[in-house]
Amino acid sequence: MLLQFLLVLTEVQSISLKFKIPPGQQQCIKDNVSQNTLIYGQYESSTLLYTFTLSIVNQQEMENIIAEYSSQVVQQFHHVMQESGEISMCFEVDDYSEIATINLFYESGAEIYDQDQLAKKQHVLNINETLQQMEQLQQEISREQLLIVDREHKRKLSFVDIQSKIIGFAGITFGLLIIVAACQVIYVRRYVVYKKLA
Repeated sequence: MLLQFLLVLTEVQSISLKFKIPPGQQQCIKDNVSQNTLIYGQYESSTLLYTFTLSIVNQQEMENIIAEYSSQVVQQFHHVMQESGEISMCFEVDDYSEIATINLFYESGAEIYDQDQLAKKQHVLNINETLQQMEQLQQEISREQLLIVDREHKRKLSFVDIQSKIIGFAGITFGLLIIVAACQVIYVRRYVVYKKLA
């Protein structure tokens, strides 16, 4: 016996279902999903003797099996719709199993961007490489700034040293001029005294 549930979800919505499946029977949950829409689900089974099939029927009535799970008590599934279509989640219980109890959580309607426009690993690596290059460039600029500051500091010290030397030389020259002038005064006085005595 095939039981089908038809879900019509126009926005981001979620459902939680709990149902039983007799041995050898199949039960399917279906939903019409638009393009670029993320579907997500998780189920829990009371038996390991089952098969879960996630499939899509596109607008050309072609069925494509996305995932198939079995022998898992708890399982998650997700898929991004590349084109609009009908999603089908089918549980089939083995003939040798007991009555299976399925707890299903399902969510759809979360529209996402085109996969081609999402960040790829190579893009992230390129960004990291660019950031590293920028960091190295910033370090080089900082080193250049430190060198410039150091050169300016040395230039200031050199200017102060030269200025001190100039002041010292001027002081020595002024002192020599005073000594020479004093000597000349003494010489002139002695010369005058000598002339008076003569």
